[in-house]
Amino acid sequence: MIEEKKKKAREVLQTMFEVMEKDIVFMKCRKANMISARKFYNYYLLYYLGVNHNKMKHHIYGMHHATSIYLKNKLEFEFDHYTEIRDNWLTFLFFADHDAWSKQKEIKETKSKYLI
Repeated sequence: MIEEKKKKAREVLQTMFEVMEKDIVFMKCRKANMISARKFYNYYLLYYLGVNHNKMKHHIYGMHHATSIYLKNKLEFEFDHYTEIRDNWLTFLFFADHDAWSKQKEIKETKSKYLI
């Protein structure tokens, strides 16, 4: 089940960022689109599949736990400051894990209901 979700996520990221699977799974290149794909994959593994920072090296080879923490913080900052990144994340969730996307939408609707 988890392997299927990881494979689906990698396929979606390959299409979104025009990278190959090896560019997501191995820390060999630092081109912008590859880093963005890795950021999304790292965040997805961390929050949606429950992989902690120390175990991330088994899913993204060559990634140190400090790099995982940095990428998470960087992506959360980008979510707060850039709507395009947030929209890309929601698009990724929609195609990679529709159930998670639905929960995200419900949370947003609930927040707006209580804030208004």
